[in-house]
Amino acid sequence: MIYEFKLPDIGEGLHEAEIIRWLVREGDVVNADQPIAEIQTDKAMVEMTTPVAGKVVALAGPEGATVKVGEPLIVVGTEAAVAGEAAPTEDSVREPVPAARGEAPRPARKRAIAAPSVRKRARELGVPIDEVEGTGEGGRVTLADLERYVREREAAASAVAARDEAKKDALPTGGAAGGRQASIATWTSIAGLDALFEEEERVPLRGLRKKIAEKMVKSVYTAPHATGMDEIDVTKLVEIRKSLASELAKEQIKLTYLPFIIKAVTRALKEYPMFNASLDEETNEIVLKKRYHIGIATATKAGLLVPVIRDADQKSIRELAVEIAELSEKAHRQALRLEELQGSTFTITSTGAGGGWFATPIINYPEVAIFGAHAIKRKPVAIDDEIVIRDMMGISLTFDHRVIDGEPAGRFMRTVAHYLSHPEVLLLDVR
Repeated sequence: MIYEFKLPDIGEGLHEAEIIRWLVREGDVVNADQPIAEIQTDKAMVEMTTPVAGKVVALAGPEGATVKVGEPLIVVGTEAAVAGEAAPTEDSVREPVPAARGEAPRPARKRAIAAPSVRKRARELGVPIDEVEGTGEGGRVTLADLERYVREREAAASAVAARDEAKKDALPTGGAAGGRQASIATWTSIAGLDALFEEEERVPLRGLRKKIAEKMVKSVYTAPHATGMDEIDVTKLVEIRKSLASELAKEQIKLTYLPFIIKAVTRALKEYPMFNASLDEETNEIVLKKRYHIGIATATKAGLLVPVIRDADQKSIRELAVEIAELSEKAHRQALRLEELQGSTFTITSTGAGGGWFATPIINYPEVAIFGAHAIKRKPVAIDDEIVIRDMMGISLTFDHRVIDGEPAGRFMRTVAHYLSHPEVLLLDVR
């Protein structure tokens, strides 16, 4: 019996997902609940498992393909399940080449491992697929490998044509010395062609990087962005964090500036509800959120992730420090659950201690604003007609100008600045 496992709706508002990596191939025998693929949704990378056992009959497409919710992800023949190993598939066969009489046996001819759709595409392109180096699982040839092979073949052909043309143009028109100098100059420029081809590398825009690109474009082209910037005195904050950090370190808790920033921001959101909102474009209504779920933009090797701290206003500095550390560790392992990446009402981002003084963050759409905390630097400041050295931090606020104007944005920033300049108030946890 044939069973079609269709892509389920596994996330909030999920319509489609990209196949990042197949963990099985056609002809494999799988067990129920066995991982079969890694897919990228709008929020996170998810490992999919098959609900039934059997033999893999067909896959939805090559790695990099997009599958919509409700479409078959994998087709399994449930009556083909066996206790032992699967029979060899066509792709796993290595055909020996007979040796001529008197010659030593030749090495077996390599037969490429590739899906039928990839083989079909190779025939259409006129590509000898057995010559293509596969970068997929177990050396499997993918569509991206075919495209790379074609580009390299075309580049090589262009280089040969350019060399022939350059050689023709370099024919001497004067004496022997003139011809020799022309030839030297020409072949020097031709040698540069090889260097030019070696200086480029094309990286497919896939997975999390592709989703980030799509979200950034949607945000910028949907909401008119405006950004306010300022610098604030955080000398007291630096002193208090340093003192508390040494105490929490005894409990193996790392205290950064972020818990203080979250507390300051949530207080400001309560004073200015319009910033903790979204715009319903279908009904033309501003939706004010009554809970404070703060997204924390986190840079990872795979790209930018935004784990969410729920009900951040109800948590202490210590509780926030613990949760931030846990979410950050999961983000770097790409182990965040979907619910840990959904439902933020406002986002905080940072360029880090080694980052710049100011920035223009992009709104985490459909939110209406994003707060940026930037580097803290020791700077001379005029206070009561005296020049003193203080710890100054750059801040920025990008807001959706459809919902928020510059004047309330300025008041919001001054409110956050007040709390960060007087962090002792945050420790009292007065609401």
